[in-house]
Amino acid sequence: MKRAAPSQGALPEPATDRDSAAPPTERQQFIEQSATAVGQAWAERWRQDLHREGRPTAGGWPGTLREARTQVEIALPGELLRRKMPAITGVERELAARTAYASARDEWRRHIEPETP
Repeated sequence: MKRAAPSQGALPEPATDRDSAAPPTERQQFIEQSATAVGQAWAERWRQDLHREGRPTAGGWPGTLREARTQVEIALPGELLRRKMPAITGVERELAARTAYASARDEWRRHIEPETP
């Protein structure tokens, strides 16, 4: 089966046993790294907002996957355009949203503060 070149904006098919060791493309790496940074910045904004309200960063991560999709939709298309890369695909967008969500949740957990009674 012939695959679309990464430069055409298509995400390669899921890895199979024969190609599971194939390295990610530059585009995939860029999207993953960008989504990770989006998630970390998102968590930081949540912390700052809570601190402005005099509240601690406590409890579970308050963000949702729907919000993660919005964060990705705001951040990635413009950056891809600046880098002269094809527009993000639906599959890439969903993977980026899940990466951003996980990154934000992990960042949140790293900075949990005790709740005051």
